[in-house]
Amino acid sequence: MNPTIETLKDLFQQVFEGEIPCKELNEETRLIEDLGMNSIGLLYMAMSVENTFNIQFQNTDFDHLRTVGDVVMLIESRI
Repeated sequence: MNPTIETLKDLFQQVFEGEIPCKELNEETRLIEDLGMNSIGLLYMAMSVENTFNIQFQNTDFDHLRTVGDVVMLIESRI
């Protein structure tokens, strides 16, 4: 499995304290529909990803983040 996804699993588990199902996370997992993230959850996720991977999200990035795979592609394009 992609090491970025493994890091995201750990990160989501810490940030959301078990409130979202992270064990089966894969690139096709949808952030809103499958993980139940709302706008606040997406913001917490973005801040945690920025801190963990030392990257910066742009406002327009959120328009394209639908799945875990989208997050992985964004992270890998910025590191």
